[in-house]
Amino acid sequence: MARRERVFYAARPVRFLRSVILALVAVQAAACAPQIGDSCSSASNCSINGDRLCDIAQPGGYCTVFDCEPDRCPDDSVCVRFNPQPARRAIVACMRRCESSGDCRQDDGYRCVGPDDLAEMDLDVEVRDTDVQRFCVAVDAE
Repeated sequence: MARRERVFYAARPVRFLRSVILALVAVQAAACAPQIGDSCSSASNCSINGDRLCDIAQPGGYCTVFDCEPDRCPDDSVCVRFNPQPARRAIVACMRRCESSGDCRQDDGYRCVGPDDLAEMDLDVEVRDTDVQRFCVAVDAE
């Protein structure tokens, strides 16, 4: 019977070590999760949970959440309504927040802009979040 006790106690560190390894793998996987504004080619590139989609109409694809509500986008993103009038033509999506174009995918043509910048290009947008006014969007360089 003493031998079984030794096996039982020897198994505990193995179980503990296995639990630690699984926890580290889970943390690393969460840290590598795609963010709003990341490049993509399909929705599975943006989320295995199906809560984000890939807008393949954007250069290099753009991970986003469509039909967002004000102040409800994931961290580091902002809810923006493009073409707000008439409402039936509006596109509402989470866009990556930014302070400068360095926060955006510049190699794919994305720049950090605000509504005033886009109005100068005859694009009508409405930022639906209360505290953020700048976001990454693909801008044609002319």
